[in-house]
Amino acid sequence: MERDLEEGKEEKWKTISRLGLGEPYLAALNGQWDVMKRFFEKNENREQLYSQMTVEEDTAFHIAAYSEEKDLLQHLVKLLPASKLFEALKVKNKQGSNTFHEVATTDGVETAKFLVEKLQEVYEPDEGKLEELLTAKNTLGETPIYRAVAHGRTKMAKYLATQVGDLSSHFQRKDAMSILHIAVIGQHFDTAIWLLRNDKGLAKKKEQNGLTCLHLLAKMPHVFRSYSEFSHTNKLKKFLYYCLPSQFEDDDVSDDAISIKRYRAMWRAIAKGCRAIDKLWKIKRMHSSALELTKSLVEEDYTWKDFRCEVNYDKTISLMKVDATVDKDRGEQPYHPLLEAASNGIVEIFDKMIESYPQVIGYISKDEKNILHVAIGHRQRDIFRRVKKMEVIMKCRLASLIDENGNTLLHHVAEGKTYYGRESREQAAGPAFQLQEELRWLEDVRYIIPAHYIMHRNKNGKTADELFQEKHADLLKHAQKWIKETSQSCSTVSVLVATVVFAAAYTVPGGNDASGRPNFIDSPFFVLFTIMDVVSLAFSLTSVVMFLSILSSPFEYENFRISLPRKLLIGFTLLFFSVTTTMLSFAATIFLLLHFQKKAWTKTLIYTTAFFPVSMFALMQFPLYAAFNKLLHTITEKIKEVYPEKFLPPYLRTKELNKLS
Repeated sequence: MERDLEEGKEEKWKTISRLGLGEPYLAALNGQWDVMKRFFEKNENREQLYSQMTVEEDTAFHIAAYSEEKDLLQHLVKLLPASKLFEALKVKNKQGSNTFHEVATTDGVETAKFLVEKLQEVYEPDEGKLEELLTAKNTLGETPIYRAVAHGRTKMAKYLATQVGDLSSHFQRKDAMSILHIAVIGQHFDTAIWLLRNDKGLAKKKEQNGLTCLHLLAKMPHVFRSYSEFSHTNKLKKFLYYCLPSQFEDDDVSDDAISIKRYRAMWRAIAKGCRAIDKLWKIKRMHSSALELTKSLVEEDYTWKDFRCEVNYDKTISLMKVDATVDKDRGEQPYHPLLEAASNGIVEIFDKMIESYPQVIGYISKDEKNILHVAIGHRQRDIFRRVKKMEVIMKCRLASLIDENGNTLLHHVAEGKTYYGRESREQAAGPAFQLQEELRWLEDVRYIIPAHYIMHRNKNGKTADELFQEKHADLLKHAQKWIKETSQSCSTVSVLVATVVFAAAYTVPGGNDASGRPNFIDSPFFVLFTIMDVVSLAFSLTSVVMFLSILSSPFEYENFRISLPRKLLIGFTLLFFSVTTTMLSFAATIFLLLHFQKKAWTKTLIYTTAFFPVSMFALMQFPLYAAFNKLLHTITEKIKEVYPEKFLPPYLRTKELNKLS
């Protein structure tokens, strides 16, 4: 059989060679379209225009169609006798695609219009030639409209849709993949929105794995705004993000909205010249269209009604170690879109589903997990906070549920399966802060579950605390090693700074007069030098004490919850300020010595040199300060819980209370 295939391929190449089609194909490979045009102009054998000329059995029409060369296909069509037009357009390649299939994958709407008009000129409507070409399916069962949607060519799909009657025959291919599914998988959300407007029923269709389009969207956290965190170092990026319009084209704007059109035109011109802005704009458009699609899909989604799972809320907790038992096979079934969204931290889907169908909050999966199990297991704190606000349902239903493996919510924390979609602040800061975050999760969840659940053992005979210690043993070792090495390194730097500033205190800039009085004592820069030198010495010595305190502390789980990370941050902050004040002292000294220089560039150079090390130091250690900011925020929230807000200073109050006061 293989021999027959080889002989078949050889025969095809002989045919191509005999027809002399190697020359135009070589021209096409090199993008020499004029050479290709001249070849077919000179050749009187017009059948060569629709003869197969590649391994994929593409004709010149196929190549011209997907090349997106504006005039090429039109030029070739004009060379062809009118009676042969349908025959040429109907020829299929190895994938079963005709010329319209290939045109549909491009933005060549004008080319498609040209072909349609040409067919309408040559053939009568009742002959059905155009309809036959537009409803033809390739080997995958895709029509040209389906192909246009799969490639995100919304304008092309809209145009081709006007040329066919019933669109339903274009909505599914052989493997039961719907046209809406293929649009969502390709992240062509604008196209998907257009499809839903044409047929709301597409939202309910499922692919071969039983997933709806909302399921697919819930598995794509990166297409939503909540996934894109703009750090403090990306303030400009964040500012540009909010300035950019949500849409690229002006199709959604009325003719009267001239200012909006001008605004978009301005950004289109800027984006052409700046790749970074163009990339950011694409991201914003994706966020906007994904959110709009979510709203449309949620409105048509009733899958939560189809899921049924009998759950025993009165399940007795286990205090004894038991042999693990194997449950009967429950079969594979996808999670509900809400749980998928919760696992990926997509707050947009969560908010819209709760707003549209609040009953879905109580949904329980086939493995007896609710939204809290999923959010906690995947460390999605934004989802966790939202559910916590629903106090009644959380305490009475969600927090007390034990899953089919006998795991409480606390066990899901203990599992340690941190599914961060991107590197978290704690991971970036270091293992110690990552362990601290895990311990905070343990504390937060322990607060919401029934007290006696702490003693509960799962089907493997382990309490949550035992499981936590087992699963986090490696992280504890990494945290211990990291915090020791960091403290030793920082204490060395602190001692070095203290040595330098201590010596500087006895080396007065400018020297002393005969009476021992400093020559520059009346200068404000001398006062600055003195103060900064003393402050730097105090900060550096205090930071040494903090780092030594860390090195002499026990390194157990409890110490990583608050004590050790707090000491490290305080010590590091003191070290940072000691370096800063040292450089200020250095700058004051240099200025005292060179104050007679009147050139502005001298002063500028001095200030730049003085603050360059500090700036680099701050940038390199920024992840630690991100964690420090989070710690301050947590402390502030705790203060708000203890004291009435009206007694707090204005900067700690909520916006609403400040407005009233």
